[in-house]
Parts: sequence; structure tokens; C-alpha cells
Amino acid sequence: MRWTRTAQRLAVVDGYRFSAGVRHRFTAAHADLDAAAVTLVEDAARQWFRLAARDPKAELWMPSVIVGDLWKAMILDGRGYAPLEPLIHRTASATGNRAARLATTFRLAQEDEGCHPEVLPLLFRVDRTLGIEGGTRYLADCGGRGQCHELPGAICLRHVSGTENPKRWRPDRHANIPPPGTPDAGGFGG
Repeated sequence: MRWTRTAQRLAVVDGYRFSAGVRHRFTAAHADLDAAAVTLVEDAARQWFRLAARDPKAELWMPSVIVGDLWKAMILDGRGYAPLEPLIHRTASATGNRAARLATTFRLAQEDEGCHPEVLPLLFRVDRTLGIEGGTRYLADCGGRGQCHELPGAICLRHVSGTENPKRWRPDRHANIPPPGTPDAGGFGG
């Protein structure tokens, strides 16, 4: 029975088409993005919703600035997100440690794509791929063994995830993660 509900939720996400209102609102705010770039953002957003559809109780963190902007356009549109509303409200209301939520999101996104541990899934690479100003940059692994190599402007997901020396990671050392409650905080008020 659980598989059937998950399959139904995934079918809704995979069949979802972004409304003209959502696309207009989003492209008006991001006029520099061409049609292919907008499609890439939509694909990354769809991945975000698949994560929530597969694991509705997971506490997720929005890792992408540009996907967050598309999500906000969906919410402002009102009708544009109706089929996904239960997923939006679940992920938006998640609480808890933002590093743990980011690590969970990363793990689930890798599972969604079936990618190797050293590969960034679309949701984590879309900001960099599109050159989004103020976008979040990630590394699957900084290469540090035993401690994180601090790389300006990038977040090492291996060390955030706690797979290696979890006490070493501190949010202030990875400044791209905004404090909880700020408008651009990936957890949307987490």
C-alpha cells in the first residue's frame, strides 16, 4: 500500500507542468535565463518535489537559490502549485538542524539520480551550472581526509553530511548557508 501512495505522489510530480503564470512570474524576475535554462530549473525543482514525494517525513533543505525562486513563484501564483501543495507545505514546515537537513537532501537527491557519492545531483549543481549570482556552490567532496579543506564560496557536502569528522563543520565556516529565518534560507524559515 505504501508503494502505491509513493508511486501516486511521484506520478503527480513527474506529470506536473509549470503553469504559464508561474513561468511568467519566474522569467520576469530572471530575464537573463533562456528557455533551456528555465527548463533546467524546472527539472531541478521537479527533483526537489520527488524527494518530498518519496520520503514525506524527511526534513529537507532547499539547496538551490534559483530553484527556491521558482518555488516562491509557484507559491505566489496560488493555483500554479495546487497539485504539489501537500509536498510544498511539508517541506516548508520542516524543522531541525539545517546541516542535517542539507545532508539528508543531498543523500536523497543522489539516490533520486542514482549517482555516485562524488557526483552532485542536479538540485545541487543548477546554481553553478547557470552561473546564478549569489547562488550556492557545492562540492560533493573537498578532498580533505580527516578535516574539511575550506574553499571560499563553496560548501563541502562530505563534511556537512557528517560522513567524516562531523564536529569540524560549522555553519560560520561555510558562509553560503544563511542563518535560519532569513528570506533566502534554504529551509524557508527553518
